[in-house]
Amino acid sequence: MNTVAKNQCVRLQQELVEVLRATGSIKGAEQFWRRLNFNKPLGKKLACYGFQKGERQLLINKVAFPDVNFIEVDAALKAGNNLRQLYKLASGCASIARDSNDRYKAANKGLTIISIRRW
Repeated sequence: MNTVAKNQCVRLQQELVEVLRATGSIKGAEQFWRRLNFNKPLGKKLACYGFQKGERQLLINKVAFPDVNFIEVDAALKAGNNLRQLYKLASGCASIARDSNDRYKAANKGLTIISIRRW
């Protein structure tokens, strides 16, 4: 995927998270997806990026309403991390790497994400 398309995808994710958060809850987000018509312009745009699939909807819902790491998820979303990385943060399976000054470490695309191993 080229840089322009990636940036469009990132912008779409950011806008979609705002829309889902405006619904007020995970239940509201689920209603949003049920009511969305994928034959109309907004639905078609979301379908182009795979959001007609239930799996992608669940991922973005978790990003909009994370169990943990809300601040880190928000920072990574703004920095342009991909949806799977954002989901890992929102689920508590990952964290953002920090430098010696306790600032987030930047990566080529977004912030550096570190997986957390659960034993």
